[in-house]
Amino acid sequence: MAHTPETRSNVRRMYVEGMALTAAAACGNVSYDTAREWKRLGKERGDDWDTARAAYRISGQGIDELNKAMIEDFARLVLTTTRELDSSPIPAHEKAGVLSQLADAHAKFAKAFSRINPQFSGLSVALDTLKIVVDLLQKRDPQALRALQPHIDEIGAVLGKRYG
Repeated sequence: MAHTPETRSNVRRMYVEGMALTAAAACGNVSYDTAREWKRLGKERGDDWDTARAAYRISGQGIDELNKAMIEDFARLVLTTTRELDSSPIPAHEKAGVLSQLADAHAKFAKAFSRINPQFSGLSVALDTLKIVVDLLQKRDPQALRALQPHIDEIGAVLGKRYG
């Protein structure tokens, strides 16, 4: 089935503006394979959709949106890693090593990011405070920590809205 240039342009626009390629294809009523092919052909012709997407994130939405996306991506990675580690069968001493590396990466990310975005510094302090509370409860009152755990993501979201 032949698609109009307008359809191709709309799929490209949706992708560049941040929609996943699968979703952009669905919204444009084309198959994912078609959208992927258009993207590949565009790159061959000098129209790299991914480069356009990155440029849009920086200029179209502004640097604040890019900063928020970076923070969200990093936080999601930390949460996913922690959850996977929790259910992993690896020995406790190896888990401790991975958690130490993760904490180090988080500290470096926070320090570097707060230099370029002072607003993030407040979020960093708030999240660090939350971590201190969790560590304290883990050592002194594990039952209270179990009661708090279902609310950690929500607390993080509230802190993100206030400081992020």
